[in-house]
Amino acid sequence: MSNILVIEDESSMREFMVTMLELEGYNVDSAPDGAVGMDLFEKERYDLVITDMIMPEKDGSEVCKELMEYEPAPEIIALSAAHPHILEQVMNLGVDISFEKPFDVVDFLKSVNSKLNSKHSNPN
Repeated sequence: MSNILVIEDESSMREFMVTMLELEGYNVDSAPDGAVGMDLFEKERYDLVITDMIMPEKDGSEVCKELMEYEPAPEIIALSAAHPHILEQVMNLGVDISFEKPFDVVDFLKSVNSKLNSKHSNPN
């Protein structure tokens, strides 16, 4: 079973994503900001990290940069509400899936499944 970390400062959105992903059968942990999220990632590596971009303590761009330094790096999905230029910046870093909030749940879950399936079929 895949392990997912959700990093989102808005509690209602964080709880929604955790519940939605758990209903899909994933193991999900969550963090209210990038600093806590990276602490969790240090303790338990995750197959997929879903991170908001605008957060206190450590923003999503910093989180993405740090995660990409790991070998192997986790799959990453970036989220932002009303800041498409930030999503473009992380796409330039190598994050290949991003969503503007609010997002379509069906499309989001398809992307999660796709990222995790590609990770498990390509473990390197």
